[in-house]
Amino acid sequence: MTPEEENQKLKEKIRELEEALEQKEKDYKKLKKDFDEFQAKHAVTVSNLQEALKIKADNVKGDKPLGLPKGHKGYFRRVPERLDVIKPLKLNTCPHCHTKLQGAVQDERRRVVTDIELTMKAKNTKYIIPRKYCTRCKKLVEPEVPNVLPHARLGLNIMLLVMFLKLGLRLPCEKICDFLSTAYGVRISEGGIIVVLKQLVKAFGLYYSLLEKAVKLARVKHTDSTSWRVSGRNYFAWVFIASGVVLYKVRQRNNHKVGLTLFGRCQKGNVLCVDRHSAFRTLAEKAGFVLQLCWAHILRDSKDLAESFGDEGNYVHKKLKEIYALAKGLNRKGSAEQVQQLQGMIFELTQRHYKHSTMRRFVHALYYRDVENLFRFVTDPEIASTNNISERELRHLVLMRKVSNGSRSQRGAAATAILTSIVQTLRFRKENVLLGLQNILKNPSGY
Repeated sequence: MTPEEENQKLKEKIRELEEALEQKEKDYKKLKKDFDEFQAKHAVTVSNLQEALKIKADNVKGDKPLGLPKGHKGYFRRVPERLDVIKPLKLNTCPHCHTKLQGAVQDERRRVVTDIELTMKAKNTKYIIPRKYCTRCKKLVEPEVPNVLPHARLGLNIMLLVMFLKLGLRLPCEKICDFLSTAYGVRISEGGIIVVLKQLVKAFGLYYSLLEKAVKLARVKHTDSTSWRVSGRNYFAWVFIASGVVLYKVRQRNNHKVGLTLFGRCQKGNVLCVDRHSAFRTLAEKAGFVLQLCWAHILRDSKDLAESFGDEGNYVHKKLKEIYALAKGLNRKGSAEQVQQLQGMIFELTQRHYKHSTMRRFVHALYYRDVENLFRFVTDPEIASTNNISERELRHLVLMRKVSNGSRSQRGAAATAILTSIVQTLRFRKENVLLGLQNILKNPSGY
């Protein structure tokens, strides 16, 4: 084949490829046009398909400047109020070229530094305990060893630190042993940690009973529950909050009997802030409580319905948010007439026709079953509109459950509830936990 023939053949091949490419572009433009027309006519169908296939739109992030706006007031660590040491430094030679400096000091500046001792050796004390015979008691007596619990081999300060690390900071026993060995040179086994906690349960038993009485006598109470595991079985951890007290209990059941055992049946006129769990309605009926239902749970439920039932759910969720905003706007200084108006707005929701039975049951339950328990916070400044305080305090146990996976025995679950109640009560009151634990043991009845 001559070069001219080869050249002609290549030209024909290039022309065929160009025609094929032009045809592909026409087909692509036609398909894109058809898809755009289909998307315009069936936008709802496309969005439903995207939601079903979990296709999310690309997040187009604009260039956002880092840090706070220009000219903002800077933040720095506050200077401590207590200064333990004031130490002037000397400047005799230049720190850069080591030239000897002469003359008077021209300027001074202050710098406050906070530091700790990285390691501290534990103090081992041997007490020589005298014993004498008491003619009145008819037995040998001896003085009490200071700062030590009965039959304890460790000092009270170490025991309280173990309690704080285990139940306040949620550390496993293995890490507590490692910390004590590294920081203080104290060697203790994981079993020794459990023995310390058992001894502290006895020491704090009286104070825990006083916390129970304080919760029982309070006028406004909050409660909630979450799951807990004991010896691999399903139990429930309850929290009761009132009068600055956070009280935990671990029980096998999640019904009204847990609260009834604590509160008794003489709670007429007292208020219980809860979610819409049926056990709380039974508890209120048998103990004499009036309820304040949690609006955070109500709005969360209505939001879930809005995601599932389209326009009907969106309408109910929007209206409930408006009603709650109006109720909150009264700043707990509302009148009985305003409460009736808010209840009437809930009633208007029941007059609307709903295609879905779930939506109909939801709004009917809000009015015909719960309307009397929705707006008590409007006229009473002591009542909260939500039960978020219980959710926050339960979160401590939820995190502890993730670390320990529950308790190994019922006795261990009871110890966890008692000691955690005392730690979280001190935190709730914004007190120093370690100093607060010391003060409680010095005066258990000083609540």
